[in-house]
Amino acid sequence: MAKVITVFGATGQQGGSVIRTILQDENLSKEFKIRGVSRDLSKPQSQALASQGVELVLADMNSKELLSKAI
Repeated sequence: MAKVITVFGATGQQGGSVIRTILQDENLSKEFKIRGVSRDLSKPQSQALASQGVELVLADMNSKELLSKAI
């Protein structure tokens, strides 16, 4: 069973880099299911991640309610 890794800032520079690294690595992509956290799921970057099998979750670091759903 794959482990879940949650990446905050999935559509940003650093979070996107982490996700790309995992997706491009044969072993890591089998070991981890990626949950990408973003403030805007309608962004083209979000849609591109979703099409690659990344589970996207809406959250904002300033909202405890939304944040608790992301983890």
